[in-house]
Amino acid sequence: MNCIDLHSFLQANNTREAPDWEVIKNTYPPEQVNVINGEPVYNFYMIFDSTINPIEENIFISQSPVAALVPMHIHQYIELIYVYKGKCTVIMEDHEINIIEGGTIMIDKNTPHTIKEISKSDIIIEMKLKHDYLSTGFLSRFTNKSIISQFLIDSIIDSRRANNYLYFPFEQKSKVVSMMEQIMCEYYDKDVFTSELIDAYLFILFTELIRHSNHSNHAQNDEITQKDAIVLEFLKYIDDHFKDCSLTEMADHYKYHPNYISAVLKKATGKSFKDLLQIQRLNKAALYLTNSDLPIPDIAEEVGYSSVSFFYKKFNEVYFQTPKEYREGKSRSLI
Repeated sequence: MNCIDLHSFLQANNTREAPDWEVIKNTYPPEQVNVINGEPVYNFYMIFDSTINPIEENIFISQSPVAALVPMHIHQYIELIYVYKGKCTVIMEDHEINIIEGGTIMIDKNTPHTIKEISKSDIIIEMKLKHDYLSTGFLSRFTNKSIISQFLIDSIIDSRRANNYLYFPFEQKSKVVSMMEQIMCEYYDKDVFTSELIDAYLFILFTELIRHSNHSNHAQNDEITQKDAIVLEFLKYIDDHFKDCSLTEMADHYKYHPNYISAVLKKATGKSFKDLLQIQRLNKAALYLTNSDLPIPDIAEEVGYSSVSFFYKKFNEVYFQTPKEYREGKSRSLI
């Protein structure tokens, strides 16, 4: 299936009859878990489409039926709602979010929500993720051995915990659009390695979401944006000068007092300048151990350690193994 076929497929799906909520409620009585603004909130364990099948796969993609009445509900999985065409309104517990074509919202587990009835000119995609693709374990794959990436990941996790959703008001020309199309093409036209390809596309998709999350979630708060911009600038300096970086030189570069830089970094990351520098040096060392044949003493020197024994000690504190064990483990994983 290509993107043209996908469009035809989704357009044809928009003509199917919407499921009747009263029939579903009486036939497959979902559990009522709460009441919000006088309306019941249900726990949806199933996907109520024409086949009424439970979610058995790690990912389940469905299309919102036109003019369907869907009550406020929660899921035991992450849900990503994507506006393929037109627009939609997502109703949260105490407010509404209007999403236009290309926009995406990721809703956390156990978060009450629903979608207002949509028209035939709207194509809304609902992606259910059985696994938490924004867990710390999954996001650790994105760090790329960088304190900057880790800071952005921590920010996106904190934002989701605070709001129970993440909203990405992307436009039609964003890379997210092509990623979503590739995922749907694979999903609706399954072939060999479909699961592996979808997982790879999801990795790329969430890379894009993380890349833009800081701007998307803070666009309306200049104070937060400026604060994060300063933190990112400081982290980038450490990233670029990790081999011979010092707090004094960094303070001279930015014309700030060293104590100010230390305080900003500590508040934003929970780590001191010394800790961040140490982490970045060890991250770079891990990359050398994985992707080069350089002797370990040379790697220690390359990342800024004059003492090999001190390098071994610090590496073991972070990775819970020696540099040699780390290299051997990575070599085995590539076989």
